[in-house]
Amino acid sequence: MEYPKPIMTISELQEMGYPREYLLRACHSKHAGKLCIRTSRRGKFLIKTEVFESLQNRGCLR
Repeated sequence: MEYPKPIMTISELQEMGYPREYLLRACHSKHAGKLCIRTSRRGKFLIKTEVFESLQNRGCLR
């Protein structure tokens, strides 16, 4: 899949058709250190789309 930006928020990825629960599970998985950036303690999750795509292709995210 082609993403419009290299780093996207959960809301932007939801608009592309991903379920919110799936994205939150990905951000709380053991791969979150490579995958997500937190803006602050209660802030947004920013997801690196290149890493997200590679983890999906390898089957690491469920």
